[in-house]
Amino acid sequence: MRLLITGSNGLLGSNLVRFFQGRGVYDVFATSRHPSYLPELKNFARGDLLDAVFVNQVISTVKPDIIINTVGPADVDKCERGPEFAYTLTVQTAENVAQSAQHYGSRLIYISTDHLFDGRRSMYLEDDEPVPVNVYGKMKLQAEAKTLAVNLNTVIARTNFYGWSPRRHPTTFGEWIYDSLKRPIPINLFTDYYFTPLEVTHLAEALEIVANSELTGVINIASCQRCSKYDFGIALAKVFGLDPSPICPGTINAVSFKAKRQRDLSLSTEKFKRIFNQNLPGLQEGLQRFCENMKVKP
Repeated sequence: MRLLITGSNGLLGSNLVRFFQGRGVYDVFATSRHPSYLPELKNFARGDLLDAVFVNQVISTVKPDIIINTVGPADVDKCERGPEFAYTLTVQTAENVAQSAQHYGSRLIYISTDHLFDGRRSMYLEDDEPVPVNVYGKMKLQAEAKTLAVNLNTVIARTNFYGWSPRRHPTTFGEWIYDSLKRPIPINLFTDYYFTPLEVTHLAEALEIVANSELTGVINIASCQRCSKYDFGIALAKVFGLDPSPICPGTINAVSFKAKRQRDLSLSTEKFKRIFNQNLPGLQEGLQRFCENMKVKP
């Protein structure tokens, strides 16, 4: 099976490359705007997904059975400062990939987000009406709609994930907490900001299940356990055997962000459980995998 992963230098993309190459049953191809961070990646094309000619050239050459599109800005405040930047990097890239995937008959998985709701409830379902409160969420919702409208064989995977990123990649949330505790330096984590974060290799395993199914439409792929940012940090410290005392409890209202933040981003994974007859991992299982994967990070 031929698999194309976009955004292969990112946290998710790099881990997907490593995971699927390790499975031994996929021909893995990948793209990124910059030279590859992964020396083990052999089938790589450098280019910009905003360039429809490049996208068509890659997909027509590779002829992938499955495309996993991970591309999109991760900086919520940067999106708020630059809506045009957010639109082009989120919506236009998604549309280019979806159009080419449809033309060449590729199954498509688009990686979306949990930033689609107003945060006044918990454990959002796939059928709940999105009410994004910032530019990032609005652009991801538009990208979902464009992708579904263009490519009939599409899965929208709404998620929140953490893990080890490539060595030249900016520090991510889980890595920042770990690094801060190791040094140690004080950090503030919110007690009133909830999410359902999934360890990135657990996400890769779930995406393989989805990719090889006949599912289309929207599905949540997240941890089965809701927690606050503070709870996440304390649990991480315990798993790694680190002193949690540098973690200070804080509240989201005490911090001024450019983009509005929701208090609750948690996603229900009941649909995944019902369709595939398995639970997605909880917080403890995910952090244990995070600890184990420190030795083999991309």
